[in-house]
Amino acid sequence: MKLFIAGTDTEIGKTYISTGILQAFNQRGLSTLGCKPIATGCVWQQNQLRNEDAVALQRAASIKLPYHRINPFAFEPPIAPHIAANQNQQLLSVQTLNEKMDYALNYPADVCLIEGVGGWYVPLNERETMADFVIAQQLKVILVIGIRLGCINHSLLTFRAMQHDGVEVIGWVANCIHPDMDYCYENISTLQNWLPIPCLGKVGYKQFPEYEDEIFNQIKANAA
Repeated sequence: MKLFIAGTDTEIGKTYISTGILQAFNQRGLSTLGCKPIATGCVWQQNQLRNEDAVALQRAASIKLPYHRINPFAFEPPIAPHIAANQNQQLLSVQTLNEKMDYALNYPADVCLIEGVGGWYVPLNERETMADFVIAQQLKVILVIGIRLGCINHSLLTFRAMQHDGVEVIGWVANCIHPDMDYCYENISTLQNWLPIPCLGKVGYKQFPEYEDEIFNQIKANAA
């Protein structure tokens, strides 16, 4: 099972949900692998650039591949990946991603989670986006929606873009990223009405463990 974790935007909890999903599968005896092909805002650790989200995925997975295998493109400035790549005279493309991620994506694991960077159409270069990598790899997608003001519009636009691109979206997760957002569950109810895909779970603020069984069962049912 290879699942791409997409988000409606940056800072909406993709890593939080991804690590929770990995741990849920771990606890049921399945082998897991977590990857983040591209990351910006990295820091120097152990003589290499590392990203805290990629490190969290590496720690949460039962299979511990070397860091460069799960995050081959790591950039220091917290900016758009294609700009960071240009500054470092590196080429970001679907081809280079396929090459660098080939080892991890073909490593034997029951579940492989690949976390995106930013939103669905984050550019890799002047012609390609992260979505093109997902399409090329024929990955199934889980959409993480950070429940905040504006999330309904962002979610509908993102899902319609995914539909247009022909990817299989197995469902979405509502991640309540603000502890005191007004009308949080009214927003979730609206999304349930408008999105024609299963809601895999509604995660309260920093409360993933309480929803672990629900999300696990929903993923198993819809990703088969």
